[in-house]
Amino acid sequence: MKRVIPGALALVLFLMLLPSNPKGNLVPEVMVESFQSAAPFYSAWKIKKWVGNVDVDFLHNGAMPFVRLTSDNSSWAFLRKVSVDLKETPMLTWTWEADALPPGGDGRYRATDDEAAQVYVLFPGKGLLGSLDYRILGYTWETVPSAGTFYTSPKNSNTRIFVLRSERDGLKVWKHEVRDVAADFKRAFGTDAPNPVAFSFQIDSDDTHSFAQSGMADIAFKSR
Repeated sequence: MKRVIPGALALVLFLMLLPSNPKGNLVPEVMVESFQSAAPFYSAWKIKKWVGNVDVDFLHNGAMPFVRLTSDNSSWAFLRKVSVDLKETPMLTWTWEADALPPGGDGRYRATDDEAAQVYVLFPGKGLLGSLDYRILGYTWETVPSAGTFYTSPKNSNTRIFVLRSERDGLKVWKHEVRDVAADFKRAFGTDAPNPVAFSFQIDSDDTHSFAQSGMADIAFKSR
């Protein structure tokens, strides 16, 4: 079940507990995570667990460090604050792979809302409740929906999902993604993007009561 991060006040309180991600002086790149080793990772990221056990391994694919996420009938995410100026660094880049997809996983429906790999960018909402009503932009590696599918989460109307990969892309094949977050936000929500406040990546397999496994590497915001 893709819970897409807790809502409203719970999310605000959760974000207040997260370490900050200070914006560096080196533009045009803001590194979100390089996965070099476990200790600095766990000092920067918080775990949000809904169901089952968290299973993470820090590994290397040649010279590239990455984390392997394993979900056995479970649902959990890593979340951290970010400080990003989308006018300077609107391009989100990362590298990922799927090792095992949850059979029948399809985030368009509540009963099958499982994905092997998910990336989320969290933005403030609108008006006086902006700090309580986050808008969330998601990118997923799904089982059933094909790449190019766009949908609103069945569990959170403020979460909009771009499907980038599916079972048609194969297993154990690393893919590099580049997304214009500012442009994607405008397409998803119909307005210019504010600067994001948090970032998350996630895996789950609990709705389909199955198994999923994926790898995540080298997440950054860059200039066009």
